[in-house]
Parts: sequence; structure tokens; C-alpha cells
Amino acid sequence: MALLIVGVCLLFAIPAALSGNLLFATDIILQRPSQVIVYDKGQTYTFERSDPEFDTLVNTAYQAIGTENGIREYGWSTARFEQARTTGTAVEFVYSEPVKLPGKRIDIADPTRLFFPLNVFGTTNEPDMVFRGDENKYWAVPIRVDTLDPLREAVNKIVRDKQQG
Repeated sequence: MALLIVGVCLLFAIPAALSGNLLFATDIILQRPSQVIVYDKGQTYTFERSDPEFDTLVNTAYQAIGTENGIREYGWSTARFEQARTTGTAVEFVYSEPVKLPGKRIDIADPTRLFFPLNVFGTTNEPDMVFRGDENKYWAVPIRVDTLDPLREAVNKIVRDKQQG
């Protein structure tokens, strides 16, 4: 029994304490963004918690984050993010407090912004990824995820519905 307790401490309790996130080993993200921004070819759509699209976007994006499979060893320039916002399709989450992300890494940090590039010129050979950042900038070393396709589909439907009015 004592060996079991030591094993649980080594596998769960110590990493949880070091990360400050007791749910690090799960796919659960407790915090909700205060705002979700969708960028689509120069158009910007902002969703608040009271908007019906908000939960669809957040839940779909959180499912993608739950499939984290590593990191990329590079980041994007400020100009690249601007290109994603003005000529591509992307989603940005803005948090009022740092968000605790699940993950296989305990040093995933506590961002106040997440950026999901969905369709950006020149990224067709890049894996799907999620950038973390704060109010000033996005950090290098984005999280790789299995796929952002469900989020792409949700964004395409929402944008189509908004355009049809």
C-alpha cells in the first residue's frame, strides 16, 4: 500500500503541484475566455459569453487542445499573426485571468490568450497548432494538436450563417 501511495505521488501529485494545475493530467480546462474573436479574410466577429456561438467555439477548441501531442520549436512573427487575422482564418481566445491548460508537459505556462490559425497562406504543410501568449505577444513554441478540423468546420458554419444574416 505504501508503494502505491509513493507511486501516486510520483506520477500525479508532484507534477500537479509543480504545474499549479491539479487537473494537468486531464483534458479539462476550467476557465472560459471572456471573449472569442473569429477572423475570416479581413472580417472580424467577436463573441461574448452570452452569444450562442460562444460555447460551440470554446468547446470545440478545448477538445482540440485535449489532443496536444507536442510542441513546435519555433514561433511566428507579429506580421505573421497580422496576416492570419487579415487574409486568413483564425480564432483568438482572450481571458481575463491566466488559464490553466492540460497537457503532457508541466511547463505549458498560463496564457491569457490563445490563437488558433485555421487557414493561413503558407501553412498547408505545418501541423495544426495553438499559440499561447499574454496581452503583449504570442510566445514561441506553440502546442501541436492532432487536428483543428472540427474548429474549422464550426467557424465556417458560423461565418456562413453571419454572412447570410
